Amino acid sequence: MFNQGLSLDQAPPINIPFRFFLSAPFFGVLISFIFFFVPFNELSNQYSHFAIGLIHLFTLGILSMIIFGAMQQMMPVLAGAVIKKPILFANIVHTSLVLGTLFLSFSFILEIKFLLHIAVLFLSIAFLTFFILSIKLLFTVKYLTSTVKAMRLFSVAGIITLCFGLYLAISHISLNFNENYYIFVFLHILFALFGFTLLLIMGVSFQVIPMFYVALDFPKFIQNKTPLILFILLFISAVFFYFNINFLILKLAFIGLIISFAFYGLKSLNNRRRPVFDATLWYWKLSLSSLIVAMNFWLFDFFESNYILAIIFAFGFLYSLLQGMVYKIIPFLSWFHLSSKGYFKLPTIREFIDEKYIKIHFFIHFISIIFFVLSYFQNSFIYIAAVLFLASNILFFINCLNAVRKYTAIAKTDPMDLSAFK
Repeated sequence: MFNQGLSLDQAPPINIPFRFFLSAPFFGVLISFIFFFVPFNELSNQYSHFAIGLIHLFTLGILSMIIFGAMQQMMPVLAGAVIKKPILFANIVHTSLVLGTLFLSFSFILEIKFLLHIAVLFLSIAFLTFFILSIKLLFTVKYLTSTVKAMRLFSVAGIITLCFGLYLAISHISLNFNENYYIFVFLHILFALFGFTLLLIMGVSFQVIPMFYVALDFPKFIQNKTPLILFILLFISAVFFYFNINFLILKLAFIGLIISFAFYGLKSLNNRRRPVFDATLWYWKLSLSSLIVAMNFWLFDFFESNYILAIIFAFGFLYSLLQGMVYKIIPFLSWFHLSSKGYFKLPTIREFIDEKYIKIHFFIHFISIIFFVLSYFQNSFIYIAAVLFLASNILFFINCLNAVRKYTAIAKTDPMDLSAFK
């Protein structure tokens, strides 16, 4: 299952991924306030300065934050790519990412250009530090699984996404919007969502779904070819955009490829070898189902605005999956680190977070998505959606924090002392 097996020598200190995971819900809280206080017509216009700020609070503050935290754990464990100075690396990436995200988002929301200068500096530090080291480590791995191959493509796509983003940021700083500006906007979005994000999700799913849920493996073609084809399509897209070629054929190729991945992911989850109930399955199934729905919305362009498509893709697909993964990773890491230190009497992995609260969180999250979608037709529903999204992120943070506290309490005791988790 693992490239070189699990050991504490490979894994970074447990507080590193925890720090990234616990930071993400705070950006969710900020997002909920923006939805509540900013006029809906501004947020539903993808080119408004409010929408740009909001989008980056999610893509940087939540999406990138959780991905960077998870990758620092997965690279050593799944790929055997060990970060030599994990604490220094994490400090640089986390601090720069938090500050860069806040400065970038609020430079647009508040329309203060000076903040964008600072944001470019911090985000460049965060992303270049992360991806340069990731590329260096991943491209020296000798034992190549489908997950490692996807991680390699993800790291290259991440650097390209950063380059497009820097070009756009400099355009806003200099107020120089030439004829290629919107080409770079579309490519930045494509590489961010389908390269930086989806390539990694695919690669991790190939390993995590069979491991955590004792589910069927994805077909070999999906594992070995889908990420590479998706990566190639991204580069072909650049040619299509630059020469103004009709994008419909490529759009169909993207959609067919992505729906195939989602279909086999759902098939794997629905045909588990050990069909024991697990609340985190709801998050995965909602996520992959939302991905299929989002691709159909993208194909048929049902609405003039991309607002509903963005909500279903970002909150339905991405955030649902990320939350489901975090709810698996934190308890697993807690149990793994404690057992590796000699604690034989431990809570089970599923006992680190009370499943009742995971279920409550799921329903609040799901209902918030419904109200976000309904707000397109009745704008006043955005206030209900914002409050539910606020509650969802607070509960997400509390659930994760309780697991971390349980780990900390046990880690402070003697390995044979059972009082910490009675």
